Amino acid sequence: MDVAIVGGGIVGLSLALNLHKRGLKSTVYEAAPEVKELGVGITLLPHAMRELAALGLREPLEQLGIGRRPGGCESRPGDRM
Repeated sequence: MDVAIVGGGIVGLSLALNLHKRGLKSTVYEAAPEVKELGVGITLLPHAMRELAALGLREPLEQLGIGRRPGGCESRPGDRM
């Protein structure tokens, strides 16, 4: 069986890797002519990191990413909300 995956973003590539680990063949179809850095960031919430770690990607992602920092919201006068 060959699974067709439309889209080579984080979900499509994660799915392809997951299928590969299970011995299933897949083909990823992507409209972009090349894979390149876009200069944007993504937030990986704990449940997403758990799934990516199961694919063996925790260490490379942690080396490339910026760790969680304290944050929050403030009102216009600067009061913490």
